[in-house]
Amino acid sequence: MNVNQVSTELTLLQRNAELETENRQLRKELLEQKLLLLEYKSSTEAKLEEARVREEKLIKSNEDFKRDMKQQAEETNKMMKQMIEMFQKQAQP
Repeated sequence: MNVNQVSTELTLLQRNAELETENRQLRKELLEQKLLLLEYKSSTEAKLEEARVREEKLIKSNEDFKRDMKQQAEETNKMMKQMIEMFQKQAQP
């Protein structure tokens, strides 16, 4: 082996070591990004579930309200009919 070959091999070994270090750093950064993404996904899914629960509660509340309003309207109509019947009976001689 001559000096040029040794020098070239040492340069290649040094470059290889640098690339391995860079590769390790990039893998570390990639894992950190994956972790952040998983945390974001988990947070987003939790928020979506909370929104679904709120939506279900609102729908149920709205349905309950509509049912109550219908019942009150029916009761009011019944009372109005009774009042009309009473007025008609009082109006008859």
